[in-house]
Amino acid sequence: MAENRSRDLEDLVQALERHLRLLHEYARRAFQDGDFDYGGEVAGKLRLLVTKFGSNRPLLLDLMAETGINPLITLGGPPIEPPPGEPRPGDKISLSLYLQLGAIGIRVPSGEFVMLNKTQLIRAWAEQTGSSHEDWSLDPPLEAILRAPIYIGGLHGAFAELRITTEPVLHVADRFLTEFRSLPKGSDENA
Repeated sequence: MAENRSRDLEDLVQALERHLRLLHEYARRAFQDGDFDYGGEVAGKLRLLVTKFGSNRPLLLDLMAETGINPLITLGGPPIEPPPGEPRPGDKISLSLYLQLGAIGIRVPSGEFVMLNKTQLIRAWAEQTGSSHEDWSLDPPLEAILRAPIYIGGLHGAFAELRITTEPVLHVADRFLTEFRSLPKGSDENA
């Protein structure tokens, strides 16, 4: 059996650019055009870019680690006191930390209250009803989240949270590419 060929850094950055073009398009169709069918496509691209699970490597986060280019996110939000140890509005945090923040909480049919962070919501959506997979059943938390009659700014609650999560990922990715492309040629031995 043939051995896998390692891909160089430039090849992976070009793949990132391709995935980002698609994510920008899917996000426009989902959030600007209001097409809920694109939620799974957005979640699928986010999963590819920023979630690590098992042997799956997050393309954007791995490229950021490889190059040392790590644009930060400045948190927005109301000036309320977060729980101890949680970042607050105005704090600058890494994308990895941002993805661990709470996304959505809901009471499931069993009566249990379930809270998903941003990574968990992305993975559940992408892996159960996303771009590359459609389960025959949904986990109770995801089903409850997707069926909840909650709307924020005219968008379904889960869809609104997906948008809130997608925008900083796109911003960080675009800043990463700008910084990477501004590096002098040959400044990275992997390029």
